[in-house]
Amino acid sequence: METSRNVDRLFRRKRWLLTLTYASVMGCTLGLVGYVFDRIVTNLSYRSVQKEITSLASNIHDNVEYKLAIPGRIPADIYAKIPELCPIYLNCQTQWQQQHRHTLVNIDRYYASFMDTSGKTRATLGIYPNVLKSSLSSLENSRWDHFHDRSGKGYQQLTLEIHTPNRQLWGYLQVGRDLTDIHEYLNNIHLIITIGIIAIGFIVAIASWYLAGLAMRPLSQSYQQMQKFTADAAHELRTPLATLQVIIENGRAEYQHIAPELTNWFDRIERQNIRIAGLVNDLLFLSSLDRPDNKPSLEPCCLTEIVLDLVEEFAIPATAKSIDICSDLDPDVEIWVDGNSEQLYRMGANLIDNAIKYTPTGGKVAVSLTQNLNDISFQVKDNGIGISDPDKELIFNRFHRIESKSLPPQQSTGLGLAIAKSIVDVHGGKLTVWSQIGKGSIFTVKFIRSLKIN
Repeated sequence: METSRNVDRLFRRKRWLLTLTYASVMGCTLGLVGYVFDRIVTNLSYRSVQKEITSLASNIHDNVEYKLAIPGRIPADIYAKIPELCPIYLNCQTQWQQQHRHTLVNIDRYYASFMDTSGKTRATLGIYPNVLKSSLSSLENSRWDHFHDRSGKGYQQLTLEIHTPNRQLWGYLQVGRDLTDIHEYLNNIHLIITIGIIAIGFIVAIASWYLAGLAMRPLSQSYQQMQKFTADAAHELRTPLATLQVIIENGRAEYQHIAPELTNWFDRIERQNIRIAGLVNDLLFLSSLDRPDNKPSLEPCCLTEIVLDLVEEFAIPATAKSIDICSDLDPDVEIWVDGNSEQLYRMGANLIDNAIKYTPTGGKVAVSLTQNLNDISFQVKDNGIGISDPDKELIFNRFHRIESKSLPPQQSTGLGLAIAKSIVDVHGGKLTVWSQIGKGSIFTVKFIRSLKIN
């Protein structure tokens, strides 16, 4: 059951990863489109302003240039022609607020300034920005300036040269525009784009989650079909294997007197049959643990008795390999955990059997069981061949086996550690491993401590 939850969590993580990938790609695309659109609108807005300023500046320039005969001086008929044009020595603020006949400049939004060759202002039209006066170095023909006044208001300005009828430089004409309305328009565009991207991003996130689910569905179905096939195949194999075992036993009993040389063949067949039957039983057990509806009956189990029985059981195969198996567990100190005693026994048996298999002759296997206020620790330690770092990530996978040149081939299905890990998961515990090549391995299982302690 816990393994099934782990698989579900794995698929869920993969689905989140795919969702994040889809959403990131679409988000970057939307952001890029929004940025490009914003740049286009901004550039078009400023180009439109520049066209207006250029048109107005050319109109003023063409209407007054032919009357400016003396450099730096503005004739009286210019003031008569442009009533809003104010000499620099007069205060024209009140005049600009009065009603006048139609003029060349909308003084509420545009302004114009006539300057002599030294950069000194001779006359202004409209409300000139409250900024420091331009220096002579900034007075260049067809120069565009974008600046802010002391209150932070933005302006766009064009500077043109003015010549006398005999082509002598008279001075400069500066025409500019208040960009407040443009900035308000662009801010509204930015707000619309931002809200649009957020709204579309939300839709994209939902769509990405849906598409990720569609992409993961075939994988999930394949995994479920694989599990079902494994369980069905293992179940279907039990009957023929049991029948084969009966045939082997009957054949041995019938032919051992008639043809004694067949006994070795029966023994070999029986060993392989028992091995396959064990593999089938392991697969069925794993399939039962994987079922979401599998909830093992948990009851207080005395781990002390289980561990002592395990040490006693594996003393014989350990002695056969000249391996010292030991435990410092005190029989009088009972340690309890909520669990299934048969599954816990099998978990410990798999860990100890694995330690004995991968420990050379003359080695040592130590089994310990300790408890503290919060948890219980079951540990199997050996000084065997050890496990490489790449194998540490794979040893709990099904059918994974470690091959070593220093040890003979092991008769193993590669399911022992996978079963141990599944049992630990079902009991809400945690199985970890420490290992170093040539120095051995330590498998540690931690369980939540049971309330019942005798």
